Amino acid sequence: MIESLSGTLLEKAPGHAVVECHGVGYRVLLPVSAYEQLPTEGRPVRVPVHYAVSVDVRSGQSEHRLYGFVHAQDRALFRQLITVQGVSTTLGLAILGARRTEDLHGAIVAGDESALRGIKGIGPKLAQRILAELGPQLAGAPYTPGPATGNTLRAEALSALVSLGLDRVKAERALQGVLKEHADGPPPLEELIKLTLKNL
Repeated sequence: MIESLSGTLLEKAPGHAVVECHGVGYRVLLPVSAYEQLPTEGRPVRVPVHYAVSVDVRSGQSEHRLYGFVHAQDRALFRQLITVQGVSTTLGLAILGARRTEDLHGAIVAGDESALRGIKGIGPKLAQRILAELGPQLAGAPYTPGPATGNTLRAEALSALVSLGLDRVKAERALQGVLKEHADGPPPLEELIKLTLKNL
């Protein structure tokens, strides 16, 4: 079973990415929220994945898909969500794209039905089923945030710069310039933001 892909990010868009590993390009389906956390195209990337095979009942044809995530914790929650009857892989991905993993985890443990019903595709019955089935499981496994990586720092820095009123495209270009200068490892978030502001 494929657990992760490490290679070069050839292409990214909201909802999917293409990662090249040893000359082979793998199309990976992603939560929409993962887009901002991916590096720019052409940069190295590591993506935890979930490999799934679905079979069309009528034709008997099988379809192989890779679902990618920023952190292993995101994948773990995805795998738990799709064990619930009524939650397909497509809906599971949409759920993760609509809320931060930490917030989803907290909402399920707290039994917050309204937080789930606000997500497209989840009605009252499905929300209740998710809470009933996953609540006890997640309560026994507290959420542990993933380590801060260059990808997540980049996303946080970009979000902070845009919230300051900066043009997104210009901010992203300046931010990328700073990250290139620190190829051996990104500086802390606060310093990264300051250096980017100087680059504008």
